[in-house]
Amino acid sequence: MNKKLFTLLITMILTFSSLKAFAVVIPDEKVKAEISKQLLVKFKKYTNADLEIVIQNLPFVNLTLPDGKVSYCVKPTAEDFAARDLVKVEISVNGKLQKVFNAPVLIKAYENVLVASGVIQREAQLNLSNVKIERREISNKYNHVLTQKDLSKELYAKKYFVKGELIDDRFVKAKPAVLRNSLVTVYFNTNNLTISLDGIALSDGIIGERITVLNKKYNRVYKGEVIGENRILVRI
Repeated sequence: MNKKLFTLLITMILTFSSLKAFAVVIPDEKVKAEISKQLLVKFKKYTNADLEIVIQNLPFVNLTLPDGKVSYCVKPTAEDFAARDLVKVEISVNGKLQKVFNAPVLIKAYENVLVASGVIQREAQLNLSNVKIERREISNKYNHVLTQKDLSKELYAKKYFVKGELIDDRFVKAKPAVLRNSLVTVYFNTNNLTISLDGIALSDGIIGERITVLNKKYNRVYKGEVIGENRILVRI
């Protein structure tokens, strides 16, 4: 080996050793933990459920970075909570971007929710005789579940529930303030003047819902808003 080649080799070895001394190696498990931590904070805005976040495959086993303060920025694709997502991860050292990659994420959410303890017929009231509290994985229905506190709302089934079925709030209704065919007071409001007449409700209605009523005296049908028990407001 000639002297020039030997000198070049020594220089390369020393340069590599110097660079290595000022680098840090981060295992993928630590990166996954940082991603999970940020996602927990983000997703807790949308649900009170206990979350389990699984970061699936990263494009490396170990990540080599320059020595310095390492920071992570995790950007979910979904604007809301999602059971599956592909998040964008940016890793910087001392504020300088070093690595950008996508990470597939699986999010499981667990909560104590209402479940049918037996068959629940349509129009049946939900109570402790036909529902129970059970811990369930609710990732795909996190914003449609009901909990024990909802039993105080006098809820009724809008569909037939089988034993063990999760109670989905899209298939329940509150106790109607107005019942179909019941006698109601209809308030007509116009130009700061309000008059009232008797009417017959043509459908059930909860407060805030618009239903039709029949005034037998004038044989007219009106559409108004339920504003209380057996009270309808019609704005003219």
